[in-house]
Amino acid sequence: MVFRDLERAIERGVDGVLGRVFRAEVSQLEIAKRIERELNAGTRRGSSGKRVMPNDIEVRIHPDDARALDTSKADLQRSLLEQARRHAREAECAFDGPLVVRVEADGETQQGTIAVFATAEHSIAGIPPGTLVYPNGYRFDLVASGPDGITLGRGDENDIVIDDPKASRHHALIRPSSRGWILEDLDSTNGSRVNGFRTSAQLLSDRDQITLGATAFLFDAS
Repeated sequence: MVFRDLERAIERGVDGVLGRVFRAEVSQLEIAKRIERELNAGTRRGSSGKRVMPNDIEVRIHPDDARALDTSKADLQRSLLEQARRHAREAECAFDGPLVVRVEADGETQQGTIAVFATAEHSIAGIPPGTLVYPNGYRFDLVASGPDGITLGRGDENDIVIDDPKASRHHALIRPSSRGWILEDLDSTNGSRVNGFRTSAQLLSDRDQITLGATAFLFDAS
């Protein structure tokens, strides 16, 4: 562990020297590469036996480099988060908590350099990470729902209201368990489907498509 920390410090030092000599342009691609490097360096074996990567990522760049990027901070963070999630998926790794990417303009960071700090932050109360992606792309962090999970249906009393005449008033429940997130159908009229197959209860896997009535959601296990 000490050697790895020393190696990272040397890496950042070399990056800083290169930045001062060549004034390299900071780009989204270079930031993504640095994030992937830190994710790989922080990969470990989780309690379940699966390899897990750090899930809390902070990127620091000089304010002038931040202004030079041809994108807003929100769009940059969203894109980097998706790239980090895709990298973990390709490496067959998971996260122990919700994946977060923050980009900060820091006057103490040398211009032309990128500082990335990746740490592992566990989910609160042992709730597994998980995100429900709406049809319009909006992402709902399931961890925030707490141990009771969320209900979905046409009725206004649900945590997620589905504006769909084919959805039942109380259609489905998504709740956490020690193994991950579970979808339970609440005796809906048209049923609940996961990847096209009707189910009464099913443990969700990364990238599963959930269809309630005629409305489809995507489950992201991070």
